[in-house]
Amino acid sequence: MKKLLLFVCAATLAVGCQDDPSIQTVAGEGAIEIAASVSGDVTTKADGVEGITLDAPALSAFSLEITGDNFEKSWTSLTDYVSDEERYTAGWYNVSIECGDIAEEGYNKPYFSAAKRIQVLDRNRTTQVDLTATVGNAIVEVRTTENFRNYFPSREFTLTTENNTFELSEEPTDYLFIAPQKKAAINCTCIRQANLAAGTTETLTTQYIPTVNAATRYIITYDLQYAGSVDVTVTLDDTIIDTITLDVELNENA
Repeated sequence: MKKLLLFVCAATLAVGCQDDPSIQTVAGEGAIEIAASVSGDVTTKADGVEGITLDAPALSAFSLEITGDNFEKSWTSLTDYVSDEERYTAGWYNVSIECGDIAEEGYNKPYFSAAKRIQVLDRNRTTQVDLTATVGNAIVEVRTTENFRNYFPSREFTLTTENNTFELSEEPTDYLFIAPQKKAAINCTCIRQANLAAGTTETLTTQYIPTVNAATRYIITYDLQYAGSVDVTVTLDDTIIDTITLDVELNENA
């Protein structure tokens, strides 16, 4: 009699669990736990120039977005996300974090991001996603040699991207960040030493960074050589990308 009563109670409990929709929902969903970190590493292809490491923003500065089939939710700060408070139907989701705006180019405008596609399992299991945010834009710098500066004591450099134009300083106090793109153009408008009094300007041939990649530092160097003619050599990192032969006035060095 006691065994029969125990069986009936267990069966009644099982039926009760099946009829409770809230318990069924919890049992059929999973959780997402996020472990995030940040890397500020930026590489360069120029020999003798070390890569740099940008200051990593705090995790609280990152926004979070999770999307899936018929699901989309975002958090202004990653630190606002509490995995124990969120449940997800079993399936595939995209989890992404970002700090800054990739479309906002300019000095001191770094952009960090990370994204991963994950599968959430049912039966109240937790899926952990490890995200390492990296630098999503590029840095561009211009440099000149002493020979170039002596020949062109007055000079201005501009960088033109797909959406913006910036002045390039030879000694910037902040890095200039631009979005990854197919190419970016550099122009130099200058005045020769011999033409300073007259203020006669000239524009050198436009130079291009053929492909701009994320987390990369590009260094464009202008040099001037005297070898029977006056040649401006333009180097991108360690590769000469152009040699510009200048017309020399007869009385230029008089």
